[in-house]
Amino acid sequence: MNDLWHKYRKSDKQTIVIVGVLILSAKLCKADGEFTEIEKEEILKIVPHEKIQHSTLLEILHEGEIDQTSIQEHARRLRKLVGDTNKKFLEFVVAVLYRLAIVDHVMSEEEIRDIQIVALEFGVIKIPLSTQIKEIALKFKGKLRIDKWLT
Repeated sequence: MNDLWHKYRKSDKQTIVIVGVLILSAKLCKADGEFTEIEKEEILKIVPHEKIQHSTLLEILHEGEIDQTSIQEHARRLRKLVGDTNKKFLEFVVAVLYRLAIVDHVMSEEEIRDIQIVALEFGVIKIPLSTQIKEIALKFKGKLRIDKWLT
């Protein structure tokens, strides 16, 4: 099995965190069976990048899309990397996932399930209630750019 975390292990922590967010994003978008261009465009808006980095980000998204590891395991690894003291960033990631789930105006049961799994794994909710996830997402309304969190 090709382990994405192992592949990017020599990168700096900030890069690995972004890779983790990209993987979670791709897995969530694929959960309903189709990873649309609208969803990819939204992810690329959230992760600011130079034009030269565009194809690399799309490659990481593709790797995340086809990866066989569960979204829960990826969430566990990202939480371990970020640490439990950075709860706001973990909430931000849940807000990003929520935004991606609604960007195509349809939130599938699979997307709700995966967001709940990630939110529970991150420890940002105790009971898997989509209303709690929506409340977290509303905290970040208008602030869904990852670069604001990595300084």
